Amino acid sequence: MTYTPQTLDHSRRRFLIKTGWLAAGVTALTSCSGLIPVLPTTANPKDEDGSSWIQILADGRVRFLCPRMEMGQGATIGLSQIVAEELGVTQDQIECLAPDSDQLGPFKMTVGSEGIARFSGPVAMGAAGLREHFRQLAADKVLLPFDQIEDAAGGFTAAGNFIGYGELVPDQARIIGAEYRADVVPRFADRNGNSRAIGKSWKSPELKNIVTGQTIYSRDIAVPDMLYGDIVRPPRYGATLKEAINRGAETLPGVVSVVIDEANDLVAVVAKSPFVLADALEKIETTWQSSPDEIPDDILDVSLYRTRGDFEHSLMDEGSARSADKAAIAVTSANYTTSYMAHAAMEPRAAVAWVREEEVEIWCGCQDPYFVRGRVAALLKRDQKEVVVHPLRMGGGFGGRVLCQPAEEAAVLSARVGMPVRVQWDRETEFQHNYFQPKFSHAIDSGLDEAGHIAFWRHDFVSSPIIFGLVPSPFASILDAFVADEGTARGADMPYDVSEHKRVRYSDIRTGIPTGAWRGLGAAPNTFAIESTMDELAYSAGKDPLAFRLSQLENNGGNSKRLSEVLRRVGKMADWGKSVDKNLGLGVAAAVYKDQTFVAVVAEVRIDQQREQISVTSLWCAQDCGLVVNPDQVENQVLGNLIWGCGMALKEKLTFNEGAPGQLNFDSYEVLRHVEAPRTFIELVETPGAPPVAVGESAFAPAVAAIANAAFAATGKRPRQLPFDYDSLQIQ
Repeated sequence: MTYTPQTLDHSRRRFLIKTGWLAAGVTALTSCSGLIPVLPTTANPKDEDGSSWIQILADGRVRFLCPRMEMGQGATIGLSQIVAEELGVTQDQIECLAPDSDQLGPFKMTVGSEGIARFSGPVAMGAAGLREHFRQLAADKVLLPFDQIEDAAGGFTAAGNFIGYGELVPDQARIIGAEYRADVVPRFADRNGNSRAIGKSWKSPELKNIVTGQTIYSRDIAVPDMLYGDIVRPPRYGATLKEAINRGAETLPGVVSVVIDEANDLVAVVAKSPFVLADALEKIETTWQSSPDEIPDDILDVSLYRTRGDFEHSLMDEGSARSADKAAIAVTSANYTTSYMAHAAMEPRAAVAWVREEEVEIWCGCQDPYFVRGRVAALLKRDQKEVVVHPLRMGGGFGGRVLCQPAEEAAVLSARVGMPVRVQWDRETEFQHNYFQPKFSHAIDSGLDEAGHIAFWRHDFVSSPIIFGLVPSPFASILDAFVADEGTARGADMPYDVSEHKRVRYSDIRTGIPTGAWRGLGAAPNTFAIESTMDELAYSAGKDPLAFRLSQLENNGGNSKRLSEVLRRVGKMADWGKSVDKNLGLGVAAAVYKDQTFVAVVAEVRIDQQREQISVTSLWCAQDCGLVVNPDQVENQVLGNLIWGCGMALKEKLTFNEGAPGQLNFDSYEVLRHVEAPRTFIELVETPGAPPVAVGESAFAPAVAAIANAAFAATGKRPRQLPFDYDSLQIQ
């Protein structure tokens, strides 16, 4: 069926009734039964929560049950530094653990670069409260007034004598925590320049173990009598099982069970060895049926909606369009698009499940162990208190591990066979059955007045839900009708001053492709379109792109000062304005990530006409993310952002054919390789008194846009679709 603007609404509503995360065919299992679905853990932490996260052991060491899942971002290190600052201990005196789901109450899922920004306060309050509790214990022990107990490394001094924390743990106790105290003042809040741990570059204690293969990931877990399982998954999104015929899978050596449950779209094999699973599954013939009601993804074209003037959400509409049109003397209009993209983490997912009568245990890497716990409990019709999730370090996440489908599959199979079962995805399965970054389609019209200021800015775009992409039916249709997806709109409010009229509209349309969180959500696609348009305005006015951006920040409120500063700083770093060789180009872009982190990037791009190649040779980045807890970790995060920016600009693209992804491994879904990596230069700018804010995704968006702008500077050809290459720019 061909979808036109006239037939779209009816078809979309019909589709929304049936669609949802699980209905998209990412997994054959369903766990969202009842009136209320299992949802991710989204409540922000409170100061009093931190008191349950930190304990002191009998030997004086500190145990920190870190409420962040580790996947390389380093939040566990930064938060440990805050614990160390408050308690006056060293890194080797802190035992930082990933808590099991029954050790702590639910905490917010690990997303959005929020590890330090959201959790530093509660961690500091919890550690400071514990310190003051132990100060009182010391005062009671030596019979001195509370205010005569002075801080010391690893404890206190009283009347010239050292009292270690371990001496204050009661004999009958192995560990001790403390109740929340609202009256304490954390050292973290003081920031008097005398920090022992804050601002220091602690290294990850796991580095050696990761490099030498000793770190335990989910596929390394083994429990006694463990079996191995795998299932037949749908060949395309939206497909349901029509028929399954077993041709002797159970006859293969080591096969323990063959499961065919057509009512629940479940076909699986459990065996004593993982190496027999593929052969056994091949002996089961399956026939799948696709829904005829799926909406194709080619409706994500902003021109369809502009023709009708029909957008679901208005992010802003300020000023007078008529006045703006009269004032404008130089006008630019352009469309920009970005493609679907995969998370492409180095570690494909795996999980072990052990379903017993009294308890269910899950071992997996995930961004939200309580979400996994809830889904498994609903799937097995068990109370959540009976399910324990043991979270493990992840080999990359980037928003793609909010769900853990192998955990659900392993739980179902373990319940069937009464033994622990491990399900391990390969990379092809990871590419085919995860959710994705949706593609974006943008149209921006803008114009300058006689003074060279932006007179109007009209930005329309179309994509798919991101934050609400995983919500199951029928709740998805309710959300879509009444709630705008802020993840899709992230970064769409451009930071520059507009004198007459500013309008931003968008639609978040569900298609047959499952979409969800991906690094930075909508920030990179939206910034690419915005900063490309800013470049077009600068060139149309004959202005230097960096100077033009600074001129558009002069009258735009308090945040403009911080964004201007990083722009000036990165220009100085890159020696902006210098003459460059014929086949080189410099491009600049800036962004404010989540309205809190100020970033500017300059890219240098080289055009090799002999080889017909485009490469990024250098990237400079200046970033103001407030207080920097660990400079080394922040710089590493920025470096990862810059390298990923090269990949999004030049490499990464996912296509679909009849509901199935066309790229299933790194041979076809290309990421930047070591030999292609540019030189990078990073400078952190601290605004005095500013709190720590988002780092993990902040530099990514302007890096992508700066590379595109540099390509234009080198070639005179404007990249309007990502990724781009030599051929797509039609360089002569």
